[in-house]
Amino acid sequence: MTPHATPRRWEQRPLLSAASLIPERLLAAGHRIGRTLRRDYVGMTPQQIRLALDQLSRLNPGPFGAQFEITPMGGIPTARVTFPPHPQKPGVILLVHGGGFAFGSPRSHRALAVHLARSTSMEVWIPDYRLAPEHPFPAAMEDLQAVWQEMQAQGQTLHTVLGDSAGGNLAAAFVQWLLGAHPTQRPTTCALLSPWWDLSPQSLSNLQDEEAFSPFDRYDMLTYSNFYLQGHPAEDPKASPLRGNFKEFPPTYLEGSAVEYLYPDIQKGRDLLLKSGVQLTFREEAHALHGWQLFPDALPEARRSVEHLSEFIRQH
Repeated sequence: MTPHATPRRWEQRPLLSAASLIPERLLAAGHRIGRTLRRDYVGMTPQQIRLALDQLSRLNPGPFGAQFEITPMGGIPTARVTFPPHPQKPGVILLVHGGGFAFGSPRSHRALAVHLARSTSMEVWIPDYRLAPEHPFPAAMEDLQAVWQEMQAQGQTLHTVLGDSAGGNLAAAFVQWLLGAHPTQRPTTCALLSPWWDLSPQSLSNLQDEEAFSPFDRYDMLTYSNFYLQGHPAEDPKASPLRGNFKEFPPTYLEGSAVEYLYPDIQKGRDLLLKSGVQLTFREEAHALHGWQLFPDALPEARRSVEHLSEFIRQH
């Protein structure tokens, strides 16, 4: 896989995904029923979703043989994931987990981290940053900065800043902060998986509100962005890095699904990265559901994502 300046589909023919095996009407109806049950009947709070996801994550630990240890880094609990049978290469992958800024954890992203540690022979760090609504903006970013400062104190090299969904927002904002505050410490690469990087009610994704194949819709997006922002302007690039500066960004891997809710903003970000002269590798899945990358042991589309992302990281 060679990074390229012109975005294109990696796949030249349709590829099966889990979602493509389900009739579209049934899939759309299932998502709408799920949203209604979650919001109107069960009324799950962010805290309840956190607990449920952490329990379910036990069923998705990733390949056997990895070391998964949570230890304080700059005062922030951080999972350090390694795959000991492979000689460790220098450099750390900083994985910023997604979850709407309100849930998700190193445990929910363990399988992805283990696969990356095995395929790249690099150590993967996953900060268990503070979550909204208890800890609104900019608590999560402050925690990432604290982990990075500990990384510097240990003499570790930051190779890749990686984030998915809300973690993609934080990853992009972190790289923008790093380029502004510590330009000589630019990471080797950045990787953004289905990033939720514009929190404005007027984002392209919110305006189009393509919710048929999504577990969330505009109501959810506004609810969780409000949990995170709590009055802070959504137009601030520190909160919505899609509105920020991408000049001097490192080589970047950007991935999205053509049917997911956030795809309009993913496309917009692709164009902005190219316009800013960033060396961009863009990859698209045709039918994958948001968050598919977290299940490489179960979903063929997730295995493809891990393969392409790992190759991108190795090449740099």
